[in-house]
Amino acid sequence: MKNFLQIICCLFFSLFSLVAFSQATNDEMLGLHKVSKGETLYRISRNYFLTEQDIIEVNPGLTAANLKADQTIKIPITVRNKHVFEEEKEEMVKVSSNALYPKSNNKKKADKQRKINMAVFMPLNYDYVEQLTFTKFNIDEKKRQRYKCFDYIHFYEGMRIALNNLEKAGYKIDCYVYDVADNDVQKVQEALNSPEMKDMDIIIPLVFKQPFSLIADFAKREEIPVVNPMSNDLSILDNNYVFKIQPSPAAEVETIIRYIRKNYSDANVIVVHDASAGIKTTLDYYQQLLSKGNNPWSVVDYNKQAAKLSSKLKDGKKNIVINLVDKGNSRDNENYSKRLLSSFSFKKDVDIILFADYSWIEFPHLDYTLLERYNYHFTLNHFNDYTNLNFVNFVKDYRENFKTEPDRTYATLGHDIVMFFVSSILSHGEDFIQNPNLNRVDKVINSFFFERKDENSGYQNKKTTIYEMENYQIRATE
Repeated sequence: MKNFLQIICCLFFSLFSLVAFSQATNDEMLGLHKVSKGETLYRISRNYFLTEQDIIEVNPGLTAANLKADQTIKIPITVRNKHVFEEEKEEMVKVSSNALYPKSNNKKKADKQRKINMAVFMPLNYDYVEQLTFTKFNIDEKKRQRYKCFDYIHFYEGMRIALNNLEKAGYKIDCYVYDVADNDVQKVQEALNSPEMKDMDIIIPLVFKQPFSLIADFAKREEIPVVNPMSNDLSILDNNYVFKIQPSPAAEVETIIRYIRKNYSDANVIVVHDASAGIKTTLDYYQQLLSKGNNPWSVVDYNKQAAKLSSKLKDGKKNIVINLVDKGNSRDNENYSKRLLSSFSFKKDVDIILFADYSWIEFPHLDYTLLERYNYHFTLNHFNDYTNLNFVNFVKDYRENFKTEPDRTYATLGHDIVMFFVSSILSHGEDFIQNPNLNRVDKVINSFFFERKDENSGYQNKKTTIYEMENYQIRATE
């Protein structure tokens, strides 16, 4: 059909284990605590054998003054307080399931015998397949200029691998794929008007902002979780049924600072920037978090102080250099990376740990020896890691089914979204929307960890992973 391609996969399912607390980035275990009337931050910290600062660090923006009754906060789980969470396991689950959302009579409970309905919006250009005229000489050019479906088809193929695996696990799903252009408001509205849409349990749109807003509004009215896989726009979180997959820059900052405090508590930290407007918020957040810790730190404007950078490096200490400079295109960024790495050579015996963008390992003329020498690190929420057994198994399935290699981003993302959300919704029913971190899905390649500002806001994925180059191989640090 022109408006949508419907694919139905009949499956059965099994139930994953319920857990009472979630795993944050870098294996830091976090539990949940609902604040009682009259309860203070000091009292909470004492009850969990922590300091007030321990709790504040995992709840950005929280202070003793703004703590309020009925607020749910995260609590670091340690050896000393683990027994508290074990004893209160049932109560924690009860707290996480409070009626923060209106529960209508037609919403479905956790029921391992029922079928889930999933809607996916993406530009596959199915109606134009017959017009594709490729030769071995023009295929790359046409893929770049006209056919966005070549990006999104990887997402769809990753979904198909997940659906096949869920079938083997016994799940039952009806998957509706709507072939709409990424900015086609009219076609999206036509799909939303179709009779089956109100019966959906989850909606996954790969579309631009305006059509996504239509879908999100519909999802909120019908109380359906809607997953945004690619957007970096924080404004979409004004809808409490939205799940934003791409972590914000703030989440990456928090991950790096947490990693530094855990592994290099006395290292000298240098943040390098170029005073561009695009990184001001990120730079301010680095300064805010660094000022609350014990690491000595400084900030260098590379445009004005490049010559002084070497003087900021300290002999006899670990020096962590965090690069925020982005020239806006690959060629200029590669030239900049060479200049920055060369500037380190003025102090040959200084121990440096460099945090820079993932794209640096893709620069064609950058000397990998320098990245190895200066302990290159980067953060990503989705990465094709061949040391990850789940990814290796995914690649085997992908090759067998599609006779090619998965792309860098879309294929694993499509796989993980389907694996995580389908199993979580079926395992926990409407409780999933109260706390999406209840479920741990052991088959995902790159896991998710969701947080939201308050009960009226959507969920933001906060899970990012730090990778490092070691012996010219990329590996996850945790």
